[in-house]
Formats: sequence, structure tokens, C-alpha cells
Amino acid sequence: MAPPRRAPPRSNLHLLLALLPPCFCCLLLPRRAAAQPAPSGEAQLLLEIKHAWGDPSVLAGWNATAAGALCGWPFVTCDAAGRVANLTLANTNVTGPFPDAVGDLSSLAHLDVSNNNIAGAFPAALFRCRSLQYLNLSQNYFGGVLPTDIGGGLASSLTTLDLFGNMFNGTIPASLSGLRNLQYLSLGSNRFSGTVPEELGELTNLQALYLANNWFDEGKLPASFKNLTNLVSLWASECNFVGDFPNFVWRFNKLQELNLYKNNLTGEMVVDGFDAMSLTVIDVSENMINGLIPEVFGSLENLNTLNLFMNNFSGEIPASIGQLRLLTMLRVHTNRLNGTLPPELGKNSPGLYYIEADFNELTGAIPEGLCAGGQLELFTAKDNQLSGSIPAGLANCATLRTLSLDNNQLSGDVPEALWTATQLYLVTLQSNQLTGTLPATVNLLNLSTMLIGNNQFGGNVPAAAVALKVFTAENNRFTGGIPASLGDGMPLLQRLNLSGNQLSGEIPKSVGKLSQLTQMDLSRNQLAGDIPAEIGAMPVLGVLDLSSNKLSGNVPQALANPTLTTLNLSSNQLSGQVPAGFTTAVYGNSFLDNPGLCTAGSLAGVRSCGSGSQDSGSSGGVSHALRTGLLVAGAALLLVAAAFAFFAVRDTKKRRRVAEQEQDDWKMTPFVKDLGVLGGVHHPWPDGGEPRRPRGLRSRVPRRLHQSVRQQSRRGGRQADTHGREARREAGARV
Repeated sequence: MAPPRRAPPRSNLHLLLALLPPCFCCLLLPRRAAAQPAPSGEAQLLLEIKHAWGDPSVLAGWNATAAGALCGWPFVTCDAAGRVANLTLANTNVTGPFPDAVGDLSSLAHLDVSNNNIAGAFPAALFRCRSLQYLNLSQNYFGGVLPTDIGGGLASSLTTLDLFGNMFNGTIPASLSGLRNLQYLSLGSNRFSGTVPEELGELTNLQALYLANNWFDEGKLPASFKNLTNLVSLWASECNFVGDFPNFVWRFNKLQELNLYKNNLTGEMVVDGFDAMSLTVIDVSENMINGLIPEVFGSLENLNTLNLFMNNFSGEIPASIGQLRLLTMLRVHTNRLNGTLPPELGKNSPGLYYIEADFNELTGAIPEGLCAGGQLELFTAKDNQLSGSIPAGLANCATLRTLSLDNNQLSGDVPEALWTATQLYLVTLQSNQLTGTLPATVNLLNLSTMLIGNNQFGGNVPAAAVALKVFTAENNRFTGGIPASLGDGMPLLQRLNLSGNQLSGEIPKSVGKLSQLTQMDLSRNQLAGDIPAEIGAMPVLGVLDLSSNKLSGNVPQALANPTLTTLNLSSNQLSGQVPAGFTTAVYGNSFLDNPGLCTAGSLAGVRSCGSGSQDSGSSGGVSHALRTGLLVAGAALLLVAAAFAFFAVRDTKKRRRVAEQEQDDWKMTPFVKDLGVLGGVHHPWPDGGEPRRPRGLRSRVPRRLHQSVRQQSRRGGRQADTHGREARREAGARV
């Protein structure tokens, strides 16, 4: 290194100034005070780049006063010749278009502007950077179609091209195959369409290829990819690939990461000639792959992630997977797997923290050593046929956050230690045959969801669980009352289901304090007493089911809350008039089987209170008496009408007989005597028939006789009215 240049001695400088003409000195001094060294060519380019991005404060160190030392500027590295070779501006929050001046940095080999706010089309200026080896434009806002000649435009020396996380669209240019030195190519998380070009298989030096999460058309994974034998990492998830699984990948002896997640691949995994023994990640989830899980997977000593979920795998999970010492994640849910979980699972894998085995046909017991490494955070195996009890080792797992074992055949008491797992966030044990009790207070500050319905839990319902948001315990054997302090002990509760238990007593008023509760189901218990009006003041309650209990009293007006969209109070002992707010069709079946209720409107199964009546809801017996009285009165009126009709007909017949006998004086006396019983039960003829009238005779009745008949008829009518009034009076007394 050359020694530093020393300034001339102060005395010599004064002597020089003294020898200069005074006028020249006057001109010289001001120029010296204001003069700055002119920026070098590349320093000027960097200042132009800074200006194009709006002179951000993060580039304050790029300034003209330090132009001679640009190799010391932030984010800049120079080569041996003092020229800019490396610009690393990742995560600097620079904003704006890509500066054209970058293309004039002729020695630039490394450019990283990732994770910024740079927008625009792919920078054509980069075609001028003929020394470029590393180019990272990822996670910006570049868009548009890539230049079709990008492979010929960029420097052939390029080994890394990272365009991940932008908005490029159109098809991937086949010309990329011209970048034969590429080792790392990332085109993931853009909007590329079309199909993946076969030409990419010519990039035989590729070690990492990322195509994931684009908008490709349906197509096959290029067969030419079998030539990419140097691949260490292949990420082609969400690429819309179809066809048989590409079994050629098992020949890549350097392959460490295989990710084909969420495509439409079919067929079986055929592992003849398996060479990919360095695999650390296998993720082929969310495809349609069938057949067996390859036994060789249990021999992959470096495997840490095995994701096979949502396929059609059948058969057993290889027991050898339980021997993988580096395994951290096993996800095999939603397949057709049978047999048992690997018995040694967890015992040999100290870092195992994630196991998903739901929705299969697994049988047998839960392995005891799942949390042997002390790292397990999630274990889900719902919707299988697992039997036996929950292992104590699992319940004692201090790191456990999620446990989901619904819809199995588990039995026995749940270990008490489970309710002391301080990290526990979610527990779902529904539809098993589990027994035991719950602690009075669940002192778990993270427990948000507890689903334990359809089991055989007994004892009392917990009074407190301060973090709980969802608690469903339907169809168990809980007894006693609903804790009076529930509203204070579970302040965050959003869903509560205690239906189908043996709970008794009254519903505590404190439930009204559950200000976040949206659903509450207490049906099919033995709850009694009034419905607390406080329930109606709950601000977000939308579903309330209190049916099939022994609740009594009136329906609180407060329940007519607009947020309450589903209400079921049927099969109780409620009485009184249903408040007006419930007379809409929305509540049509909400009050069935409550004999003491009545409505002023129209509700299914609820009687009408009657016009202008105020039903006090005394009992269902009043309704029965009213119905009986109405029936008796109606019957009496029918009898009166029948009697009146009978006597009217009889009167007419007698008048006819009088006319027929008007010429026979000796026969008149008996007929007149018979008129005195008109309207009675006596019939003038012994056989009850009518007399024959002689032919040719006219019916003529003397005036006096006619008047007598009218008087007797009126007398008979008054007797009939008297009978009718007595019948109505008797019916009224019974009512």
C-alpha cells in the first residue's frame, strides 16, 4: 500500500501565497474554498441510482463529498480494480422504477435488490451488465411479460436468477435454456401461465428450481426434467401438473428437497433404483397418488419432513418411520391408511413436533412415546378407529398445543395431567367413550377451544377457564347445576353447548355477562325456574336453545333481541302470553309443547290468547274447561232447534186432521181435547200414523176452532223457548 500523501508544511504554503500577485490571490482563495473533487464515473452512476429512487435516507452515505471513496459507501463492494462489483440493497425499502444507470456498471457481478418496492417491467438495462453472475429481483412489484430473448440478453455467466414474488405474467420464455451456467432459478409466486417449457430441462447445471405458485395451464411436468440430475431442491407446488407421478426424481442422488404439493398427480410411487438418499423434505400432499407409502422412506436418515396428506395412499405407515432420528413433521391425514401408528414414533425423534394422521382407518393404541423428545406441539388423529386410553406420556407433554382425537374408540379416564399442560390451545376429544371429570377451574391461560361432546364425562361443569372461547360438552353425564360464576369465570366464551346432560337447578343470571357469546345450547337437561332476562341483553347472541327442560314462568320480553336469529324454547313448562316481538315467522316453531303459552299472533303449536283477553298463564286446565263448556253449549242449542222443528211439524199434521173431520161433529171433541197437548209428547193416533182423508172432501176448519189452534201453537212455542233457555243456563253453569 502506498504511504499516505502528506500535506505541505504550513510555512511553505504561506510563502507561496505571499509570492503570488495580490489580484491573483483574490481570485484563487474563493475557488479553493468552494471546490469539490469531481465524482468518478461510477460514483456519478451511483448518485443517479440514488436520485432515481428519490434520494432515500438509507442511501445518505452516497454523496459527492465522498466520491473518491465510493468503495466504502454503504451496500457497495468493489473489485480489486476499484470498480463496483457488488450492490446489495435488499430490505432497504427503496421505492420507484429500476434505475437505468445500473446497466452502466460494467463490472457489476452481484446485484441484490430483493424485498423492496421497485416496480416496472423486467429491466432491459441489465442486458448491458455483461459480468453479472448473481441477480436477485425477488419480492418487488415487477410485472409484465419477460423478454422472449431473456436467455440471450442476460450475461451467459449468470448462475443465479431469482424473480420470486413479483407479478410477472405470460409464458416462461424458452430462451432461458440459453443460460447454461444457471444453478439457481426461481420463478415462483408470480402469474406465469401457459405450460412449463421442456427447454428448462436443458439447464443441466441447475441445483435449485422453484416454479411454485403460478397460474400455469394444466399440463404435465416436463419429461426433460429427468436430465436435471444435479438438482438439490425442486419446488413445483401449485403448478397444475397432471399425469403420473414423476418417479425419475428418485434417481437424483443429490436431491434434498422435493415439493410437488397441490397438483393433480396420479399413479403410484415406484422406487426401483432409489438413489435420493439425501432427502430431507418430501412433500407430495394434495395430489391423487395411490398405492403404498414406500418402505424406503424409513431409511432416509436425513428426512425431517414427510407430507403425504390428502392423497389416496393405502396400506400401513411403515414402522421404520418411527426410527427416523431427524424427523420433525409427519403429515399423513386424509388417506386410506390402515394398521397402527408406528409403535416407536417419537421415541427416536427428539425434534418431532408435528403429527397429523386424521381421516384414515388407523387402529390400535396411541404410541406412548410421541412426546419423548419433549418437543411435540400438535397431534391430531381424529376420524380413525384408535382404541385404548390416552397415554400418560402424551398428557404430560408440556409443549403440547393442539390435541385432536375426535371420532375414535378411545376409552378410560382422561389423565388429569392434560388439564395442566400450560401450552395447550385446542383439545377436541368428541365422540369417544372417555370418562373422568374436569377440574373446577381450568387454569390454562392459552386454552381457547375444548370440544368433549359425546363421551361419558361426569361430575360438575368447570366454573372457570379464563381463556376459553369454545366449550362443547354435549351428551355426557355432567350433573349438578350450571356454575353461578360461569359469566365471570369464562369471560371470552363465544360458543357454549351443554345439551344432553343431567344438569339441574336454575340458569344463573351471570350468563348474561358473557358478552362475546354467539351460541348457547342448554337443551335436554333438567333445568328449572325462570329464563333469566339478562340473556336478552347479550349483545351478539345469535343462537339460543333451551328446549326439553323444565323451565317455567313467562318468556322474557328481553329475548326479542334482533341479534337472536335462532330460538328454541320448546318442550318446557312456560306460561303466559308470548311477547309481541316473537310473533314473526322466524320464531314459528320456537315455542312448541308449552301448554301454558298463548299468543296474540300466529305461532305453530301455540293457542291464541283470544281477542282482548289478558291470559295470566294460570294453567293448561283453563284451556280444557273452556273447550268443554263450548261443546256442551253447542250441543244444547242443537237439541232446542231439533225440538222446535219436531213440534212445528206436529202442529201442521193436526191442522190437516181437523180439516178432514170438519163434517163429523161427534168426532170433533176428541180432536179438540188432543189439541191441548200440542207441543207435548202425546200422539193423537194410537198407532202413530196419519188418518186417511176421504176422497173429495175439502179441508174446512171453523173460525173458532182455527183461533183455538193458533193459541195452542203459541203456547207450545213458549214452552219450547223455556226448554232452550234452561238448557243454555245449564251449559253456562258447567262452563
